[in-house]
Amino acid sequence: MRGVSEDRARGVIGIDIGGTTTRLLGQSFPTDPDYAGELRSIAGALVGGPAREAVGVSVGARVRADGGGVAEAPNLRDYQGRALRDDLARIAGAPVRLAHDTVCGLLAEWRQGALRGQARCAYLTVSTGTGAAVLLRDRLVSIEFGHQILDGNARICLCGQVGCLETYTGGRQIEIRAKRAPEAISDPAFWEAVAEKLALGLVNLAQLTRVEVVAVGGGIALHRGELLDRVRAHVAARLRNLPLALVPAALSADAPLIGATLLPGIDEAMIVH
Repeated sequence: MRGVSEDRARGVIGIDIGGTTTRLLGQSFPTDPDYAGELRSIAGALVGGPAREAVGVSVGARVRADGGGVAEAPNLRDYQGRALRDDLARIAGAPVRLAHDTVCGLLAEWRQGALRGQARCAYLTVSTGTGAAVLLRDRLVSIEFGHQILDGNARICLCGQVGCLETYTGGRQIEIRAKRAPEAISDPAFWEAVAEKLALGLVNLAQLTRVEVVAVGGGIALHRGELLDRVRAHVAARLRNLPLALVPAALSADAPLIGATLLPGIDEAMIVH
């Protein structure tokens, strides 16, 4: 993973704290739902690592407006309200930049992947949770894609709202409801329903933001190759008079981690948390 989680020429290290797995410096381990435990694991992974001048961190949670920590994380409740940026800076001995994993995925795909040259685009992750970020007027904005409300949906989301899209599409909520991991579900009708709900969300996204290309990543989307084709079909049936291309994330599962290494090198004003 060298070259993905670090840029020695710039002295930058990237860390990806996902809802399920944390990755850095060629290592990966389960993300600890206990905040203190996660900090200990990251500190251990940094021991003996290369010299660092800056650290970029992708986190699978909504980031506070000041970029200092996690504002809300239905899958990582113990991280909420913590000084994640400052705690990691202390552990790493270097300044830290923090952003939502979708912002990091978007940054990576825009700079190095499927969204190069695009002016109005988005990155969607379908994984433990369902999230997105959009690029508009050179601003990278994380949005609560998975927590838009679907009419007629009475399901209670892990965030506490009733009716969220993520109750159909989020890996953790699928597992809770189906009592098995998403990768163990082979029923075509089940995945057709997931595709239909994702398409509704994408149509809403296109209407509200006018993005024209969406790079789709995340463990569920990347490991179910047929899902994207099903989503495309549902989008085509619903969306009128607006262009919307759906493409696989070219950087695959590495997009958030690559984006994390890029974070310290961009103008902080580009990111709207």
